[in-house]
Amino acid sequence: MHKFNPSNHKRLNSEERYRLIPPELLINEIEKEASAYLNNGGAVTIADVGCGSGFFLLPMMKRFQDKNILLFALDVSDEMLGILNGHLGNEISGKNLFKVKSFKCEEYFLPLADNSVNILLLANVFHEIEDKSSYLQEIKRVLKDEGTFFLLDWKKEDLNPVMGPPAGERVSTEEVVDILKKANFKDIKPLPLYSSSFTLVSKK
Repeated sequence: MHKFNPSNHKRLNSEERYRLIPPELLINEIEKEASAYLNNGGAVTIADVGCGSGFFLLPMMKRFQDKNILLFALDVSDEMLGILNGHLGNEISGKNLFKVKSFKCEEYFLPLADNSVNILLLANVFHEIEDKSSYLQEIKRVLKDEGTFFLLDWKKEDLNPVMGPPAGERVSTEEVVDILKKANFKDIKPLPLYSSSFTLVSKK
């Protein structure tokens, strides 16, 4: 099973990756969901699981800095969380740091309370998970009822991949939809955002 090596962290924020996966496109969709929750009152919690060095998390923090939104950054790697926290200190003013809480997680355990997250993002992680069913049950545990799950990963159908894992380590869009259905996620919809990656949005 392919696992990303934290020593290659500079690739995560490379210009090439920004060209392939402009984070703003997915953040636009996350913002729509967050706005719907905000309209119902109260704070909104967004968890970026497998946040790495902050490819999605940092622009989300800047986008949502004036909104009642709390971001949870989770990763299995102490090294990646250290890099992320360095970026947070350098790029975000101190008054906004309270809006991000970073946690080290285990592969099949997220250190978050039951039903505590409105929106969960899992980007370029799912192909690394061996027991995908168990992993999805942990995601469901932390999501609130009717919580929103964004799953982004490299397309297996990409015949000429320039980044990401080998084709043999990837999971097809159809396979992931089937796994989500078996885990009882509902309202599963594809979002045509990127040519190199698929994005699925679903509800708990």
